[in-house]
Amino acid sequence: MMRTSWRTVLIILLSVAVVVQASDECPIEPLAGFFPFLGTDWIGHFTSSPAPPFEHAITWDLALSGQVVRWLKTVDEIGFEMETHFYWDRIRETVAFVQLCNNGAHGTGTAAIMDGTLTLVGVAMQSSGAVEFRQTFERSEDGTLVDRYYTRAGSTWLPEHVILYVPSSDDADQQT
Repeated sequence: MMRTSWRTVLIILLSVAVVVQASDECPIEPLAGFFPFLGTDWIGHFTSSPAPPFEHAITWDLALSGQVVRWLKTVDEIGFEMETHFYWDRIRETVAFVQLCNNGAHGTGTAAIMDGTLTLVGVAMQSSGAVEFRQTFERSEDGTLVDRYYTRAGSTWLPEHVILYVPSSDDADQQT
């Protein structure tokens, strides 16, 4: 009898430890759709010419015990850095984001994930003024990540860029 009690206590303690550890590694429920984007470093390039062949590096990770999904982007050739923080806005009951760039630009908006595609809709404040934008991230069957960015002109969304990302060589080695 005593042996069963200790075994039960041990199982409960181990279960609690796993749950506590997992809570630090998982986003909160409203951000769960980001899970497929987490944990991979991506390297991308513009697919349209005459875009410069700059290398875009992005990564997605968790912050603040899963309350925030953080998207980091760098373009070393031009010294560009951007952080986007996605969070659950309890007042508006939606996933919202804030973007901050080292060039002084910033933006806010909302995000939604449907059928594996992340869509951001927001307003970016740039040196030229406010710009409405829509951006999508879609994981393809071949393992690539496609980033499409549009700006609004009246009632029309104009395509601005497409960046095709692949897992960085470190991540690709770990997946094989």
